[in-house]
Amino acid sequence: MKKIVFAALYCFSVALIIHAQQKNYDLNTLIATEYSFSASAGEIGTREAFLKFIADDAVLFAPNPVNGKKHFEEDKQPRTGLLSWYPCKAFISKSGDMGFSSGPWEWKKNKNDSSASAYGNFCTVWQKQNSGKWKFVFDMGINNDKPITKIEPLAFDTSKKISNPLIKGIKHSKPTELLQLEKQFSTLSFQIGAAATYRKYIDEDSRLLRDGVFPIVGKWNITDYLSQKGLHYQFNPVGGKISSSKDFGFTYGELAVNNSETNSNEKFNYLRIWKKEGNRWIIVSETANKLKS
Repeated sequence: MKKIVFAALYCFSVALIIHAQQKNYDLNTLIATEYSFSASAGEIGTREAFLKFIADDAVLFAPNPVNGKKHFEEDKQPRTGLLSWYPCKAFISKSGDMGFSSGPWEWKKNKNDSSASAYGNFCTVWQKQNSGKWKFVFDMGINNDKPITKIEPLAFDTSKKISNPLIKGIKHSKPTELLQLEKQFSTLSFQIGAAATYRKYIDEDSRLLRDGVFPIVGKWNITDYLSQKGLHYQFNPVGGKISSSKDFGFTYGELAVNNSETNSNEKFNYLRIWKKEGNRWIIVSETANKLKS
């Protein structure tokens, strides 16, 4: 009996180790893909690089949600500028089929310019395709001032290669749970305010991206930023996806911010990344861009 129990425990431990190694390898390949994406922009141009790495069903705001691949295919305007970026944060689902990356970007009007003319931060959602390759399914960014210090780039190691056969028929469940969560989040925010609501759904690794400010990271920094009195958020999610392991996903849509103190309303596009720890959903990253009136 003891031998059977020991054998079962041994097999279970080996399975956990293999799973951890596979997830670590998947995360490293995602990070490597992000670097390859950025390098391609410098080699073949921004538009061509986006077409190379974008998924067929990718979504972008332009300013309303559109099919990203079709958007770039129809954009024939010549561009001489250079968009460059690198990841400083990345995360993937337990199933290793979805993930995200985030970090700083800069734009040069001409690739030979000595300095950039615009700066910001990006958030990209990646999905593993049937071929086993990563393609991005959503991309969004914000503008901010020139950084004072350089954020440490993510390192990666794909030398310990794990067998990665073709993945046939990846099926992602409809993000029903996340869309229901969004409705709860929106209702709660309108009832008790943004800061109190976010405090329930963020941790020290959560990131908030807003135009005009550097990334806001951590529970207290985020709630302090959102602590303006009378600020209520109302979210209208229109889409999203969830990983096959149902522990990672994203939602996107329109955000209306009502300020009862000034009786003003503003509208934004937003992208929110979620991860599940136990029974609790946590915001990994949220990006919002103000819509022009």
